[in-house]
Amino acid sequence: MAYKRNSPTGAWAGAAYLAKAQLGLVSRQQLRDLGIPDGSIAEAVARGRLHVVFRSVFALGHGYLTPHARLLAATMACGLGTVVSHGTAAWLLDLREWRPRQVDVIAPIESGRKIRGIKRRFVPPPTGKEVTIEARVPATSPSRTIVDNAGILGFEALGEMIEQAAVLGVLNTGNIDRILDGPPRRGARKLLRLLEPWRRYKPGIRLRSRLEAKLLPLLTRHGLPVPETNQILWLGGKKFEVDFLWRHQWLVVEADGGNVHNNPAAGRRDSRRNRALVDAGYRILRLGWEDLRDRPDAALAELAALISTRP
Repeated sequence: MAYKRNSPTGAWAGAAYLAKAQLGLVSRQQLRDLGIPDGSIAEAVARGRLHVVFRSVFALGHGYLTPHARLLAATMACGLGTVVSHGTAAWLLDLREWRPRQVDVIAPIESGRKIRGIKRRFVPPPTGKEVTIEARVPATSPSRTIVDNAGILGFEALGEMIEQAAVLGVLNTGNIDRILDGPPRRGARKLLRLLEPWRRYKPGIRLRSRLEAKLLPLLTRHGLPVPETNQILWLGGKKFEVDFLWRHQWLVVEADGGNVHNNPAAGRRDSRRNRALVDAGYRILRLGWEDLRDRPDAALAELAALISTRP
């Protein structure tokens, strides 16, 4: 869409058009490109038409910013090629619930001096396949985000991120390996150790909860066979979904955690399913958070005993 550069009204209309596509944001350089001089920009800031977000990045016509808009503003402030990364990318991609106060970014070397509210991370720049767009915000891909966070998170927190990636269907050990084949990265040994139990599972494995994701690596560590996950069984003409299925052993394991099971409707559904499973000859073992937290060895020994026998 073309706007008259010598027309103040047309130039600001162009700015509004840009801001609409950028979560309400516009940069100083974009305003200059539309023919709006720095003096007019300063006047617009003074009058409340523009609101400074970061150096040379403004919200047009309003001061309210969504969290996603703030992240986009940070990438705009640091220049072309900047992506959010590390903890910020993990929050954006739903790999962690906690959002850092400062916006983590990987920015080009020539992006300039430090900007308040933005934390530059000095790691190898991501390749094209290691970048994604989420809610209009350029960010590191899930695999690259996990690799970056391996350098700043402890063992337990990184393990939880991997579990969440599995639940979301974005855990890909092959992609992570390819990133680690590049320049040396902090936390690589820790990450490889955490990934080892996941290597026998295909990318995109179907999981519905973090508890299911916590159980799968334990199966590997205890040498138990790979189950089918979240499978549909037709019993008595009705369809039922089970968390883990060892078909040849006629064994079902239900991971009772989170909101998937803990509500009255789910309880009634589980009760109907369990009766149908028992009537069809299946054995059922229920495992909860407390089993995996307080007595994992005993719980897995019980499961191993059931797998080793057939009804």
